[in-house]
Amino acid sequence: MNAFQDIFSSLPSTIRDSLSSLFSSIHFTQSQKLEAVKEEADLVQWKEESFCLNYKREKENKDGREGERYIKALRKYMSTLRESETDYSGFFPEVRKNPKIKALVEDQKLVLSRCPCPVDGEKTRCCKLRTLDAVMQCAFGCSYCSIQAFYNENEIKIVSNLEEKLNKLEITDDVWHIGTGQASDSLLLGDDYGTLSALSSFAEKHPDIVIELKSKSKRDVFSHPWPKNMVFTWSLNAPTIIEKEEHFTASLIERLEDAEKARDNGNLVGFHIHPMFYFKGWEDEYKYVIDEITSRFSPSDILMIGIGTLTFTKAVIKRLREMGAESKVLEMELVDAAGKYSYPLDKKEKMFRHIYSSFPKEYKDNIFFYLCMEDPSLWMKCLGREYSCDKDFEMDMKRFYLSKINSIRYSFL
Repeated sequence: MNAFQDIFSSLPSTIRDSLSSLFSSIHFTQSQKLEAVKEEADLVQWKEESFCLNYKREKENKDGREGERYIKALRKYMSTLRESETDYSGFFPEVRKNPKIKALVEDQKLVLSRCPCPVDGEKTRCCKLRTLDAVMQCAFGCSYCSIQAFYNENEIKIVSNLEEKLNKLEITDDVWHIGTGQASDSLLLGDDYGTLSALSSFAEKHPDIVIELKSKSKRDVFSHPWPKNMVFTWSLNAPTIIEKEEHFTASLIERLEDAEKARDNGNLVGFHIHPMFYFKGWEDEYKYVIDEITSRFSPSDILMIGIGTLTFTKAVIKRLREMGAESKVLEMELVDAAGKYSYPLDKKEKMFRHIYSSFPKEYKDNIFFYLCMEDPSLWMKCLGREYSCDKDFEMDMKRFYLSKINSIRYSFL
């Protein structure tokens, strides 16, 4: 089937019948028909009212341009939804979970990759994180996540003999910060397959390399000490977003409670307030997130806080639409963002300024705040500082991270 038929056939029968009637009685070009079915598919996913079912036909005007007027009215309707703060108040998505997901240990090659976010010309400011895929695929169901599109949805794969393979990695002078949460949740499996133990051994052998484990899970792995250069970080979001878009993940409070265990166990923690959503009530809910952080952690406990928002490639947008899951993640303005798609800069500035300004001064002075995968022009406006290039950003992050890690490492001697 072609793109039109793929999307058309996925629509509810009432909408298919309505569109078929319109297409047979009004002249539409093929591109207009495709646009009409795409938008209806989005409305189904968002659980918003269908446009075609509520469209009032023109009775008198027969100039052959009703199709154009239909598309114009459709675009206006969709723009109103996308430009407004997304309303989650009556949105209760049906969530599909695959009960057959299984973990497999396989003899796969271990690769140390570069962060996938940079684009040519430094159009977004990147810290040059190196990524390590020791586990691939995730059992969570975050509606905006692209991991599901890259791996077999039924299998989580774990690299076998990880410690041995880590020891064989070629570590060059530019490798100082490695993240393990790009292809799966870093703590999803805990240490059930020895992944964390292998990373711990590697961290001890390379004290000047920061190993960052990023998670949305609740896995208590803090019954014994980990090297100080292993930093445990949690992706945090507004409670509404966790409930309605981050399916099967730990709640906000559960994530913070695990972070407290990591802190009490002697490790620095970090938080990614990312991806932010522009929805009704976002100011109050993200302020609540910050209040929970500052009530539970002192500035000395936290290494970093990253801030960012929804960003999609065209391929991921296509994949999310094909999956057809009920979600409002694409009910937003999708403007060009260095070859990807995201919110307009004015909305980003509003959200990021709100986050940063909500933290007390002692947190801003003692924690490394940064914008993740965002336009360089936002830095000064939102954080009060900026970098002329990615390298300057990376070196400043490296200096701060290693200095703070060494301060807690030596305080425990």
